[in-house]
Amino acid sequence: MPVKGYDSVNLPSGLYKKVKTVIKNRNELGYRSITEFVAESVRHRLVEIGETAP
Repeated sequence: MPVKGYDSVNLPSGLYKKVKTVIKNRNELGYRSITEFVAESVRHRLVEIGETAP
């Protein structure tokens, strides 16, 4: 069950594992969680396709 104010999505296992590895091994990127990484990635893509302001 998602945390209040959050919804959930499914990722392919391989993609999830890759993101988890990046977060673990690349501390300099500053991500604290997979959720943080995915949320930022989605925000960037929305900007890219013109659906939100930066």
